Amino acid sequence: MQSFWTPLRVGLVVAAAAVAFALGLYFIGANIGRDKSYRVFAMFDDATGLGARSRVQIAGIPVGQVDHIELDQATARARVWLKIKQEYPLHRNASITKRSESILGDFLLDLTPGTPDQPLLKDGDEIRNVVRQPGMNEVFNQLSKIAGDIGAVTANLRKTLGGEEGENNLRTIVENLTRITEGIEGIIDRSQSRVDAILGNVQSFTGNLRNIGAGGEQDVLAILQNTRAATAEARDILKTIGNVVGSQDTGELKKSVGSVRSSMEKLDTSLANIREITDKINKGEGTIGRLVNDDRLAKNLEKTTSSLNDVFAGLGQLKIELQERNEFLLGCTGITACDARNAPITGNALVDYSYNPWTKNYFSIRIIPKPDKWYGFELVDDPRGSVRRVQVRNTLIDPAGPNQFFPSSYTQITTERQLKFSAYIAKRYGPISGRFGILENTGGFGVKMHLLNDSLIVSADAFEFANPLKQHPRIKVYADYRFLDHLFITVGADDLVNGREFDTEHPTRIVNGRDYFFGAGFYFTDDDVKLLLSALPFRF
Repeated sequence: MQSFWTPLRVGLVVAAAAVAFALGLYFIGANIGRDKSYRVFAMFDDATGLGARSRVQIAGIPVGQVDHIELDQATARARVWLKIKQEYPLHRNASITKRSESILGDFLLDLTPGTPDQPLLKDGDEIRNVVRQPGMNEVFNQLSKIAGDIGAVTANLRKTLGGEEGENNLRTIVENLTRITEGIEGIIDRSQSRVDAILGNVQSFTGNLRNIGAGGEQDVLAILQNTRAATAEARDILKTIGNVVGSQDTGELKKSVGSVRSSMEKLDTSLANIREITDKINKGEGTIGRLVNDDRLAKNLEKTTSSLNDVFAGLGQLKIELQERNEFLLGCTGITACDARNAPITGNALVDYSYNPWTKNYFSIRIIPKPDKWYGFELVDDPRGSVRRVQVRNTLIDPAGPNQFFPSSYTQITTERQLKFSAYIAKRYGPISGRFGILENTGGFGVKMHLLNDSLIVSADAFEFANPLKQHPRIKVYADYRFLDHLFITVGADDLVNGREFDTEHPTRIVNGRDYFFGAGFYFTDDDVKLLLSALPFRF
């Protein structure tokens, strides 16, 4: 009877001490942090990607975190409560915006503190200036509109250039341009003969003036001066005309007309190519033809954009948490009240704990697509090792009969220390969450209770249902208390319902059965991992 009540009393004392220690840390942390931060809130139309402890920053410097998120029933909007450090005051005209941090969909909040001429925000006040940034849905809507505009342009082009009417219009334009070029060429030819006639008349006129001026030199001189001025002007005019018209073979105007004719030929070729392309589009040939004439492509495009929206929405909520955990197993020491016949206690703490390191280590990764669901992977270094049971059958051909020194079969049980793994799925309902899957190389399940705003987590796991060394499954109960955002301490008991078995070489070690432990660890989210990597002195 005494061997039953003594462990029970010890377990109750340890559990009470753990609860008192956790409550003390919580109230001490609450009293210490009460004067160092204040809470404000902002109203968002969409709080996707935000959750408790999401980062809040000013100019890239973290100044606080998201405390919790609740739904305003009156406005159907998300009320996001922020916990801001006391040394970063906010003013009435402060503004806030939600920003995507990476391709995985990580979101954070950017704050602008406002100007000093405005009143300060107090605890419980609202940040009224919420700057909204366009999301991926709006971008895809704009792309859909652009695709619709392109379809309308191709449809108009098909209506304008398609059919016999469009072909006749193009042919009429080409014929008109041909007539214009022929008319310009005729004008150039006629102008050249007229200019030659004008020069001949001027020459005859100057001869007549010479005959007329034989009687009056002064008048002749005046007439000659006037004529000289007129001829100079005529020369300039004729020079200009010559530069424009030129000769029959080298005139710039003719060259221009030739260039126009060449351009018209190219235009005719281009129009023929356009007509060929529009015919293919009308027949539904090629990528553009299928896009214009086949409605299935448009429907597939809509399905693709919808799928991309779902993918980016899921990535916006995805989080990753890394954790390292160490549990120091107490074994058979003075405080665990072991049976002195099996494990003599020296009373010296250094001797009782001399078998160190007798610790159990965990390295785990949690992939959290949603706040109420996650997937976990763990590597476990368990000093108790992995137990294997092997059934050996011997075959001996002996006409004399069976041999007692060579049995026909026997059972071999071995224990090896090796890395174990866990892979499980977890789901949360309010303050209670459950998980199931592979726990330390065997099937199992567990239950957790989240208390004190997820700072205190009480857990119970059951696994190893088929261990040949145990009469009952392995039950582990423990409590974790998180503080300072990245650290936690733990205390609990492992293998509660099985009797103790001591190590023959180290009597203070318990190789099977009930044992108590305490420990500590640390954890980081994906945002913290990015900050650590950016601080490392790597250069690529």
